[in-house]
Amino acid sequence: MRNKLAVVIVMFLLLAPLVLADEYENEENEYEAGYTAFAVAGVGLIGLGVVYYALTKRKLIIRHRKGEKWGFEIQPEHPYITFIGPISPMTVHHALTITGTLLVFVHFLSCGNYSGLGGMAGLGMGITLVIINALGFIGRAINRKILALAKEGKRDSARRYIRMYQTWKKVHIAFAVLFAVLLAIHLNAVD
Repeated sequence: MRNKLAVVIVMFLLLAPLVLADEYENEENEYEAGYTAFAVAGVGLIGLGVVYYALTKRKLIIRHRKGEKWGFEIQPEHPYITFIGPISPMTVHHALTITGTLLVFVHFLSCGNYSGLGGMAGLGMGITLVIINALGFIGRAINRKILALAKEGKRDSARRYIRMYQTWKKVHIAFAVLFAVLLAIHLNAVD
């Protein structure tokens, strides 16, 4: 956990000067945010992380197999693609969505004014992303607790955490849908 937090802090500190430098470029129009390409790449990474996790979890098209080296296999039968890697699909999901969020925040923090429909939707997206990421860490902790309790044979305690996880999942998905709606409003308002 400490290593992951350290990576997030280092990435934020590396990107912060870009935001500060952009402050001087947008003096003529305080309503425009810079680094739109970062926002596009960030939303793309977030989407890729969500899709990858959803498809591997349900084994719809992709399955994930643990292995020491990265790779993939393509087969004609279902699931059609197998990704091989030393980390779990949840870790891939977290890495992509957290990196995407950091890129989106470079764009978000470069805006000087959040008024108007586009600005308010952008502000809502920023707040929602913070909540979604915090919920992601909470969900991962609940998931680890379920696995630990199951391994110890504590079924009643594990069931309680499973119910908690099911509630968490609904809240996490609801905020993800809210983010998508705010993104659609933001994109429509800024064009």
